[in-house]
Amino acid sequence: MDDHVLEEIKKTCDKLLTDKKLLPLEQLNQGYNIFKEKFSPERLKSLDGELLIDTIFNIGNKDGLSYWLEFKNDDEFKTNSNSYGSISGGSSYKFIMFKRSSDGKWVTGNPQNPTILSIDKAVELGRKIRDALVAGANLIDKLSDDASIEDYIKLQEQLSNTLVYNKQKLGWVHKYYHMLYPNKIDAFHSTRWQVHALICCNIKPVQDDKLYTLSGQLMQITKKTGLPTSYVMNSMCVLFGPPVNYFRIGTGDNGNSYWEDMKSNSYVGIGWAKLGNLTSYDESKSIKEDIAQELKKLYGYDNNVASRKVGEIIRFYRDIEIGDVVVAVLGEKVLGIGKVVGNYEYVKDRPYSHCRNVEWVKIFKEPVHLPKTSTGKLTACFQYRDINNIFEIRRLMNEESDEIMIKPILKPLTGTVAEIEGVLARKKQVILYGPPGTGKTYYAEKACSEFAARSLFHKPYDSLSQNEKALILGDSTTNGYVRMCCFHPSYGYEDFIEGIKPRIVNNQTVFELKDGIFKRICKDAMENSDKNFYLIIDEINRGDISRIFGELITLIEVGKRGKEVILPLSNESFKVPDNVYIVGTMNTADRSIALLDVALRRRFGFIELMPDYSLFDGVAFEGLPLAEWLKELNSRICENLGKDACNLQIGHSYFLEKEKPIIDNEKFKRIIKEDIIPLIEEYCYGDYELISKILGESIVDVKNQTIRYELFDTPDISDLVTALLSPCPDIRIGVETTNDDIADEDNDSEDNQNNSEES
Repeated sequence: MDDHVLEEIKKTCDKLLTDKKLLPLEQLNQGYNIFKEKFSPERLKSLDGELLIDTIFNIGNKDGLSYWLEFKNDDEFKTNSNSYGSISGGSSYKFIMFKRSSDGKWVTGNPQNPTILSIDKAVELGRKIRDALVAGANLIDKLSDDASIEDYIKLQEQLSNTLVYNKQKLGWVHKYYHMLYPNKIDAFHSTRWQVHALICCNIKPVQDDKLYTLSGQLMQITKKTGLPTSYVMNSMCVLFGPPVNYFRIGTGDNGNSYWEDMKSNSYVGIGWAKLGNLTSYDESKSIKEDIAQELKKLYGYDNNVASRKVGEIIRFYRDIEIGDVVVAVLGEKVLGIGKVVGNYEYVKDRPYSHCRNVEWVKIFKEPVHLPKTSTGKLTACFQYRDINNIFEIRRLMNEESDEIMIKPILKPLTGTVAEIEGVLARKKQVILYGPPGTGKTYYAEKACSEFAARSLFHKPYDSLSQNEKALILGDSTTNGYVRMCCFHPSYGYEDFIEGIKPRIVNNQTVFELKDGIFKRICKDAMENSDKNFYLIIDEINRGDISRIFGELITLIEVGKRGKEVILPLSNESFKVPDNVYIVGTMNTADRSIALLDVALRRRFGFIELMPDYSLFDGVAFEGLPLAEWLKELNSRICENLGKDACNLQIGHSYFLEKEKPIIDNEKFKRIIKEDIIPLIEEYCYGDYELISKILGESIVDVKNQTIRYELFDTPDISDLVTALLSPCPDIRIGVETTNDDIADEDNDSEDNQNNSEES
């Protein structure tokens, strides 16, 4: 492990402490002490009977061990991953036995084969587990503080013999020992996280499947940093990110190589293009069987070959995730290594049509080899699990060399846009909701434009030419792949689906059947099944949803896509294709999400957008820090405007111009006067007493029922800033002092001295 990684861990820890994302050391240690007092080995040894099993294994007992290890998170003790490591996930069977909430029975075994225990049997089992747990604690207690890796390997062997019921592999047992011995046992409670952290530190795991051996290696790193174990683990989580999987991807078949196309277009892919888009199989309960049948029909495979190949296809389609590492291989030759930056897509005109976008980290001038070269050799998609191969892959990725480094064509999506992408992949439609000014429409347009650009041109939207952008957004002559409408009270089915509309022909009014925007985009999508179409519905909650969607509210559901209905006016057969995505926006100041039609809520995913104060870091007006002031203003709104006040907060967009924070004093003054104050007046229904509680008494003249607009009438905003800060003066920041200010202060000081002498 080099010093650079150690320094990065320390820097990350300092940043987390500054941002208050780690427990202060005093509170962290207090948690350890409280836990030891309640659940020490001595305390557990003193328990017996029903009290024993209720204290250790009853997950519903909020004062019990299992609850404290997995769920307790309050002022007394915070067990979450930002403090002592998480053991969330899995079922209650991981505790070996548990008390079933539905009937109060004690259960052991596994979900497929549960065993009901009598009280006597439960107590008997509880004693065995407790005794082993205590014996294991005694072994760790004897371990010296400067124990070597060999000592930990020996400890692992001892625990394997001591901890009955395979407890040496269980995360909750590992966390229990960490809480007792934080200077000996790390705060990662799974081997996957431990191995990932070690590899990212350029340390090869000695035993990649042994919790306590890996603890030994991680504790050596911890001691070098001089930081608490918990701080090191949390810093590693932030610095290295979550664990990733490593996949071998073949780049050719039957003597053909598609590596050059994959390299230049930044993707990896697999064959079997005749299967079509794999998302079409998603709704089937027997997806593997369905694809296997298609493989036999389309490619003439026998049962065994079809079964093998469907495993590779499903692995590529479902198992690979954004952030995973892919290794492009031809036979035994490694050609390149990259990170996955996109979800699965079907690109019809590529030699390997089932694709995932990749950021190439390393392209090799001359092919290299992994330690176990033949692993996965005859497969299109294979997951590497051998630690020697994985360690070499990471070494090659980090190695400084003269190999070609390819800049990514497509960077991974992040933040809100990535969230939207995730929901659309799962549900096909999403609603962005939140208070006014939180960027709902902005993110809807940005996300859809970006998705369409990547889908059509495999490039970011910002890098497109004007003609390419026009193709996506449309112009005066053509409709684009991204379209937009806005719902309002008079918007109806005839505008959205189809209806009878008037038209003037030769000075005569004629009525004709006209398609609505949703019907048109669905028709275009059906004619271009290999391209994605996006419909943005702004202010979706302002329309009568049931009336606008009509019978199609059912057809937009993922499982109903492709199902045909007969439209009542045109008598045409109609369906909603898979390649149509809907992004709605909803201002919760107008209507709470709870009031939406239940059918609509079930079919849409929802993403809440709240004020983003981080956009204004470093922005201040005469000592008024914009981020802190806006946060305080919203806090007072929530405090004074009732239970739905969270939906009435002031969004960050009010203070942005062309996606950047405003810094001009005059613009700031106009926004406060023309946007913020009228909005709060509306919220308070003219109650000036209430308005003053939110804006401050220096802004509001309660007695005369008016706003002090004279504060806005001068170019100098210092009086306005003082008035805005009056409810929260402690957030004021220092303002740079000028020479004139110093001179004035000196003159004032002299005057005071003279006055003092005269008196």
